[in-house]
Amino acid sequence: MARLILLLHRYLGIAVGALMVMWCLSGVVMMYVSYPALSESVRLKALQPIAWRNCCKIADALRAHSSPKGIWIEMLGGRPVLFSGEQPRPLDLSTGTWVEGISADQAAAVAHAFATSDSPAPRLLGLIDRDQWTVSGDFNSSRPLYRLGLGDAAGTELYVSSRSGRAVQMTTARERLWNWLGAVPHWLYFTELRRHPNVWSQVVIVTSLLGCFLAGVGIYLGIRQFAARPARRWSPYIGFNLWHHLAGLTFGVFALTWVFSGLLSMNPWGWLQGAGAQTENAAIQGAPRPTDLAAALQSLAEAHPGAVSLKAAPLNGALYFVASGANGERLRLNERGAPAPISGTDLNFLTRALGRDETPRAPELLTQEDRYYFSHHELAVLPVYRLVLASGMRYYLDSVSGMLVAKLDAESRAYRWLHEGLHRLDFAAGLRSRPQWDLLMLLLMSGVTVLSVTGTYLGYRRALKVLGRESDPTPRCDNRDPQQQ
Repeated sequence: MARLILLLHRYLGIAVGALMVMWCLSGVVMMYVSYPALSESVRLKALQPIAWRNCCKIADALRAHSSPKGIWIEMLGGRPVLFSGEQPRPLDLSTGTWVEGISADQAAAVAHAFATSDSPAPRLLGLIDRDQWTVSGDFNSSRPLYRLGLGDAAGTELYVSSRSGRAVQMTTARERLWNWLGAVPHWLYFTELRRHPNVWSQVVIVTSLLGCFLAGVGIYLGIRQFAARPARRWSPYIGFNLWHHLAGLTFGVFALTWVFSGLLSMNPWGWLQGAGAQTENAAIQGAPRPTDLAAALQSLAEAHPGAVSLKAAPLNGALYFVASGANGERLRLNERGAPAPISGTDLNFLTRALGRDETPRAPELLTQEDRYYFSHHELAVLPVYRLVLASGMRYYLDSVSGMLVAKLDAESRAYRWLHEGLHRLDFAAGLRSRPQWDLLMLLLMSGVTVLSVTGTYLGYRRALKVLGRESDPTPRCDNRDPQQQ
């Protein structure tokens, strides 16, 4: 049986050893360069203030709307428009008609707002369905996309939806280059594979399982050989076999936990996939009250709030809006356009709506990250209200709108430790802080890389020997007592 396990480890290493090496090296790149994304703060800075003077005519389909959800207002091409989560086309609030499509010139005008002062006019690079940076299903409702080059020193490219006219993605030349060495190979995120989500998911799951099995069997063999080593020797091996054995004894557990936690990121077979929050969101919004959206928007236009974006945030059956400025400042308004910050009455309602049959304490204002609500080396949205139930269920609520930001049930809490904890060694804020996190990760990643490289080399060397393309290598194992040699 030991011989069979050894052969299985050897030939499985030939099959997936190079993949393990690639995961190690690309993981180091991902420590410093993340996958491209257009942040909301950058997008807001590029928006013009809403021109309320030309607002607000609404199509009959939206004139009577009960507690509108997923509705927001921004400027597009010098006109205020209304977006709806249920309708990909924007509604021109200056005419009350739907915008049927976005032209290339309109997309260029959107891109111009992102350009720096010394950049030339944005250049259209094409109308695409998807590419390496827009392959995710999150962009499906926005396709096809205008891809525009901003012509700046950073080589920035912007993607604008031909349906809504919203900027949805932005990349720089540096991000594109390093992601080909980082996130793309690490996630197996190649365009032709990722465009088939089910196939991509199964490929990642199967390769991760093979990596777990390879690492687990290697740990067993390493310990077994260590126990059987000659007296006064660390290992029965010499040469590359010695380096592989010692690296496996020292770093094998980290190789296993990293591959295993990477597997969990896919939530295979529904493992650790927390329940959705549809029930809670419905409870927070409350029983809808009849609302004349046109009248509410007219009141907002008369109040003339200085905002670049205005989003509906119904709570307890009443219609509220969250106004966002270009600097990221946010303010909740009622349907008459008056400021309406979260009150004690609102918090009591949220406690009842989310507490179910329990009687939890009122939500507490969280101004610092805790062990479940945090952002890894980025800025988490703070402050938030935290509501913890006796069952362990945790809710985090936006402090401006009262909307649910995060829900952590038992599965989500386990995922936090088994994925975020194991994969990033993110067990506490102290471990997350830099530069100590970098030093720890680089040390461990170096050890696992040595383990993977030596294992891959030995596997391929053995394969070449079997194929008759290499002479016998130096002895791999010497179990004699050194005093008898």
